[in-house]
Amino acid sequence: MEVESFVSKTLELLQEEREAEIEETRLWQENVSLKDLQSKGVCLLKLRIGSQSTGLYGRSLILLEPRKHMGVSVLPSNNFGPGDIVGVYDLDGCKPSSQLATGVVTRSSQSAITVACEDSPDGLNLDTDALYNLMKLANDVTALNTLNGYSSGPASDLISVLFGYSEPGSLSQPNDLSFLNTGLDESQREAVSFALSQREVAVIHGPPGTGKTTTVVEIILQVVKRGQKVEMMSYSTLVLCCAGSNVAVDNLVERLVKAKAKVLRLGHPARLLESIQKHSLDAVLAHSDNSNIIADIRKDIDKAFMGMKKIRDKGDRVNLKREVGELRKELRTREAAAITEVLKRADVVLATNTGANDGGPLKNLPVDHFDWVVIDECAQALESSCWIALLRGRRCVLAGDYKQLPPTIKSQT
Repeated sequence: MEVESFVSKTLELLQEEREAEIEETRLWQENVSLKDLQSKGVCLLKLRIGSQSTGLYGRSLILLEPRKHMGVSVLPSNNFGPGDIVGVYDLDGCKPSSQLATGVVTRSSQSAITVACEDSPDGLNLDTDALYNLMKLANDVTALNTLNGYSSGPASDLISVLFGYSEPGSLSQPNDLSFLNTGLDESQREAVSFALSQREVAVIHGPPGTGKTTTVVEIILQVVKRGQKVEMMSYSTLVLCCAGSNVAVDNLVERLVKAKAKVLRLGHPARLLESIQKHSLDAVLAHSDNSNIIADIRKDIDKAFMGMKKIRDKGDRVNLKREVGELRKELRTREAAAITEVLKRADVVLATNTGANDGGPLKNLPVDHFDWVVIDECAQALESSCWIALLRGRRCVLAGDYKQLPPTIKSQT
């Protein structure tokens, strides 16, 4: 299939899936009572703002919590989690006319939910004394448009092979391969040698319990260790490692950390296992050289916002908004520099497939930063989400079980 035809058809199918999600949301909004929506776990009612601060990229972080009633402050059972797109509404309901802001859940607990909101040009101005409703919205993530006209870049040869324009190439088998995991069986050793000798793509598959992830970890460690050279041209040995779920990514992080690899985990800290949170981007940034300056700028922004609520004079408010704009510009510049430094220090960067998108931390790296892209449990991920990561590397390793259950979709067509 031609790349353009594939992209066009896949985008059409993704749009159908998105429309199914939007239609589900619309039907809920129009036909289901707010109380029933809350019982379904997709809506939370009458929340108060516990705090408002400035987070990564200058976004407004709003902590929403239930009103304290009889000394108890616990949210009803719900399906909200980090990464979910949500709408913030006034108490008139959860219809478009009453929507005040859109954001992404960054943290969720039994007592509160934190939402990162993109500010409007006039600033996000929510009354801290008012109450708000929160509702889950349809997600929208795709990088397939990038495939159209993709004639250059790190993945150009890989795309040519995957779409059948050219035959996959191979390199000479490594002669000096010394396995780091001495417990690998013969089939795993063969898979490692095979993956390291492929020029564009290697596929590793097998039923549950056959050690696919163990093999993937060995491949990654071998790449980092050996500093491979291909046809006399020194390639980077930096690896982007992804999977369709946070659980699968965290499993890889834990194994790589045990092997002393320099890893960096991208993603919302609230969704990461506690044991690997110290390897997250947020945690590493908190201990970087720029952390104190960044924290001070955020405090200045928060202070300016608090002052803006008390000022009645229009001219003074305009001046404060201008000050906040300048502070945010400086914050983004310093954060980008700190993130770039942290990313470049890691041998292996790990994220979910969608977490490798161009709007996240990886936008701070050169397009050809990674030589290898490794996707584990790829059979359980949407193919379109895999392309987000694949476009970032020259070579890929795909591991999974094509006989497992495929990803879940909502569209019936």
